Amino acid sequence: MRALESQFALQRDYNGARRIQRRLDTILGERVLEFLSRKAILPKYGFPVDVVELDILGGRSGFAAQGIALQRDLSQAIAEYAPGNKIVADKLVWESSGIKIMPGKSPPAKYYRYDDGGLFEQWNEKPDGARGLRQYLTPDWGFATEMNYKPVEPQRKTERLYTTRPFFGGFAGGKEPAAREMRGASVTAAAPGSLFILSEGRGKKGFHICLACGRHSEKRLPKHRTLYGAPCEGKMAKYSYGYELVTDVARLSFPGLASAADAYSLGYALLLGAAETLGAPETDLNVALSRERASAGVSIILYDNAPGGAGLVDRLARDDAIFGAALNSAARRVAGDCGCDSSCYGCLRSYRNQFVHERLDRARAGGFLGDAGAG
Repeated sequence: MRALESQFALQRDYNGARRIQRRLDTILGERVLEFLSRKAILPKYGFPVDVVELDILGGRSGFAAQGIALQRDLSQAIAEYAPGNKIVADKLVWESSGIKIMPGKSPPAKYYRYDDGGLFEQWNEKPDGARGLRQYLTPDWGFATEMNYKPVEPQRKTERLYTTRPFFGGFAGGKEPAAREMRGASVTAAAPGSLFILSEGRGKKGFHICLACGRHSEKRLPKHRTLYGAPCEGKMAKYSYGYELVTDVARLSFPGLASAADAYSLGYALLLGAAETLGAPETDLNVALSRERASAGVSIILYDNAPGGAGLVDRLARDDAIFGAALNSAARRVAGDCGCDSSCYGCLRSYRNQFVHERLDRARAGGFLGDAGAG
């Protein structure tokens, strides 16, 4: 950085030299332990997380050193920093313009496809003959604004344009753990599994991203500039943003559960019941679906929403009393007095499951819970 500063000064680019000096001040003013934690080299909040930040290119001097760091877990960042989304921090509105690109490297991109019934397939390389393929990439190096980005004061509440959607990729090693009958359901022991968290944009249309410079957009730009303002010769291609989470997973199979709508309705009821029973925040658990290609049935995947697991689904899957209490709590939730015809934020809906809001039905969930012996 000091060599760059001297180079700019020799070229009489004093604005560039001052920009480097501001960046140096920011780096030297940050505590080493905070830096290592932010880069996920040291554990954060008691467990390792994949943390990325929105880098303010040429921004206000010492912005990070002032205690404002636009950091997010990757599973959250791929939605909040996607094209068009805005966040408020330090009483200002911030918006990313692209992803950070490392010289000589490309962000990891993978192929995938899925159906709404819970079947999800993912490949590192494009498979021969497969149809309906899409690509996602993981922005491991974070996001960035344009050069000299100037945030503005919020005029109204910012809207979240997208959320993420989880898909179950399978148990670690491809071997499913043993299952046992609990209250009329087949429940596997909790075991490590892969969840693929995808942010696919409006109408699942993905985003246009240039892998040469990192610029991203909701719409394809025939010509664009890099985040530093120079013309870019790279071409934009369509990708989703994605992130792989490895955590504790339990598979729950109920007799007669065949449709994705019923599985999501029952799954989110169980999530709420389990959170109440275990005394945990609802956001510490999440739901995905699973279906084998040869099977007509749909299973519910309940998982800890923390890398490596937090022990919640493990307690639920191995203790019959806890599982029964969770079923009863879920039954009370969907039989409550919210007064909705199918679902609302008082029973099953949340920001995280807005992709399936119109398909959630508390009465259908209640029917399965009654069959499972919940009261």
